[in-house]
Order: sequence, then structure tokens, then C-alpha cells
Amino acid sequence: MAFWALHPPAQELGYLCSRMVKMETLRTLKLAWPIILGQLSHIFLGVIDSVMVGRLGANELAAVSVSVGLFSILMVFGIGISFAISPLTAIARGAGDQVQTEKLLKNGLFNGVLVGLALAVFLFFGAQLLPFMQQTDEVTTLSIPYLKILALSMLPIMVFQSFRQFSEGLEIMYPALILGLLMLPINAFGNWLLIFGNWGFPAMGIEGAAWATTLTRVLVAGALAIYVVKNRRFAAYRQLSWRAAIDKVVQRRLLALGIPGGAQLIFETSAFAFAAVMVGWLGSKALAAHQIAINLASISFMVAIGLSSAGAIRVGHAKGQGNLLLVRNIGKSTFLLAAGFMALCGVFFIIARYTLARLYIADVEVIAQAAQLLLVAAAFQIVDGIQAVGVGLLRGMEDVKRPTLYVMLAYWVLALPLGGLLAFTFGMGAMGLWIALALGLAASAALLSHRFFRLTRNR
Repeated sequence: MAFWALHPPAQELGYLCSRMVKMETLRTLKLAWPIILGQLSHIFLGVIDSVMVGRLGANELAAVSVSVGLFSILMVFGIGISFAISPLTAIARGAGDQVQTEKLLKNGLFNGVLVGLALAVFLFFGAQLLPFMQQTDEVTTLSIPYLKILALSMLPIMVFQSFRQFSEGLEIMYPALILGLLMLPINAFGNWLLIFGNWGFPAMGIEGAAWATTLTRVLVAGALAIYVVKNRRFAAYRQLSWRAAIDKVVQRRLLALGIPGGAQLIFETSAFAFAAVMVGWLGSKALAAHQIAINLASISFMVAIGLSSAGAIRVGHAKGQGNLLLVRNIGKSTFLLAAGFMALCGVFFIIARYTLARLYIADVEVIAQAAQLLLVAAAFQIVDGIQAVGVGLLRGMEDVKRPTLYVMLAYWVLALPLGGLLAFTFGMGAMGLWIALALGLAASAALLSHRFFRLTRNR
């Protein structure tokens, strides 16, 4: 009686919910950190290329910026399709359905190979359209061969992602993490050999960077495939023949979740890629500064994506168990983790903006412009993390159509038109474009978080 006198039912419920959120925060973080490190390994491939190519000059760094931006549009669409595998695997695991889990592995891999081949062919021939993007002649000449070589890495990316998302859906995190971390020294060593022509290799410039990245991705995709096929922990998911496992219903479910998920990512990534094209109209130095700032902002964003993926897996598992209260508390904990980490990143960007820019290039003008853009990046860190997590949590609930519309409106209806107005009509340049992108991120964060809490409201 004394306990209930001190803690009336409503207060006790709030107390218990707070305790649950704290516990779910720790559980989400335990699952998220291997995913985060794996995501960072992918983005650091681009950082390594940018830092090492930056030693060649502003035109080379600008060419990498344009090419990677265009490549990323298609890459994230493919990755978005593969993201459907992990929450659906978690749902099947939560429901105790082993046959469905195996079908998700094989159908996900089948779809991944087809998507990877299609995207590689499209990007290889689409590189010829670069002259129509109004970049300088020097940047265009450097970009076309770089993009064509990078297109060859699309298939190994999709193979790696298919196996990775399946293993993460089972909460087997470390194989993909270890291979992702191994990519970094392998890619850096390949760059050292092929960009600058060390140990008797030809000095290939930025084409060497593209070959090093592509070969690294082939290597790690093959290694993860062998691990999943041979390791005992996955033996239970090798019982069905491929003919028995390939299932049109499972494929439709994967694509129904994956295609809108890919569209969400493509709307955001293409907005930033088109922003890079727009900055290129201001000159190669402005574009080089944009590449530095977006490269650094992408690092913190990958942490948010890792938290988002962990949240999607945990939400999917709770959904498979039919536990709506657990879904909501997982969401709260994941939002809090993302907001807290991104706030720290924002402070770091403000304090170290000049030092960070100098890591990429020695050009004083480019460093000054990049430092200004990092101030805007610092301002949008929290909302960037919240919107990234919102997408993942809703994907874990198999809610993707409305969020896809929200993301499209935030970037293509609000951010880019406003960015063009601020950058060119009001003469604010790259800074105006970045301010508009920050507002788009804020709008996306507000819409997605509201959607999640509305769907998980206790009725």
C-alpha cells in the first residue's frame, strides 16, 4: 500500500516507460554499434578517395565529387532495396518461421544480383551524359572514365548488401563489420599503388582510385558470400533448394518494402547530388569545398543510418511478436541516441571546421568556403539524425509509402527550389543552397517522427 501511495498508477506507468526506454537505448546501442562501424567503413572509402585525390588538385577533387554524387544516387537505391531484407528477416525470426527466413535470404540475393547488374549497365552507359551537366571541361573529362570504372562495383555492392542485411536481420553483426573495416586499409593501399604509381604500377590518377575501390568491393563481397555459405550458424537456412526457395510472394513482399525504401534514399541522395551539380555552376573551387563538407557530414550521417538500421531490426522483431508498446519504446530510444550523437558532431564541426578542411586540400580559398559550409552542416546535424532514424523505424513497421512521399516533398518541393532561389537569385552561392537543404532535412524529420508516434500511439 505504501508503494502505491507514493506511486499512483499513472505515475508508475510513466516511471516504467522511462525505465523501458533506458533499457531499450542500451539494447539498441549494443545492436547498432557494429552496424555503425560497418556503415562508416563504406563512407570512409569515399573519404579516403577524396583525401588522396585531393593531393592531385581542385579539378580532380571536383570530378570525384560529381561522379560519386551521381553514383550514389543509384547505389543508395540498390541499397534501399536490400534494406528490406533485415526487418523482414527480423519479423520472420520474431514469429519463429525458419522456412520464411530462408526464403528471404535466397529471394533477397536473387533480387540483389538482378538489381546490381541493371544499375551497373545503366550507370556505365549513363556516364556519357556528364557533358550535359554544365560542369567545366576539365571536370567532365576527368569524371567520365572514373564513373564508368566505379559502375563495375555496383554488382559486388549488391551481393555484399544482400548477405549483410540477412545476417544483421538475424543479429549476426560481426562478419560484415570485420570485412567492412578491412576494406579501408585495402582501399588505401590500392589508391597508393594506382593513383600515384608506386611499386612499379602505372600512375593512373583518379582512375586508379576508381579501380582500387571497385576491386576492394569485389574482394569483400566474395569473402562475405563464402562465409554465409560455409559457416555453421547459417546451416539452418541452406535446407531448401533454390527452386523451392524462390517465391513470387516473398519477392513481391521484398520489393513492396524495398522499392519505396530505395526511393526514399534516392530522393535524398539525388537532392544532394543535384546540389553538387548546382554548386558546380559556381566553379570548381566551390564544388571542391562542397565535396569536403558533404564528405564530412556523410560520416556522421552514416552513424545515424546505423542507428536507423538497428532500430528497424528491433522494431521488426517486436512487430513479429505483436508488441506495440515495445515498438514505441525502441523508437524513443533510437531517436534519443541519434539526436544526442548528432549534437556532439555538430559541436565538433564548429570547433574543428578549418582543421578538417585542411585534411583534404591545401587551397586556402577552398578551405575557407568548406569551413563556412561546415557551420551549416553543424546546424542540421540533429534533424538529419532524426529523419534518418524515422525512415528506418517506419521501414521496420513495413510503413514506407507515406514516408517516401514525405521525403520527396522535403527535398524536391522545398529544399532544391529554395536552394536555387537563395544561391542564384539572392546571390548567396553554396551557402544559400546548404541552408535550403538544412530546412528540407528539418521538414523531413518533423514529418517522419510524427508519423512514427502516431502509428504507435496507445489506442
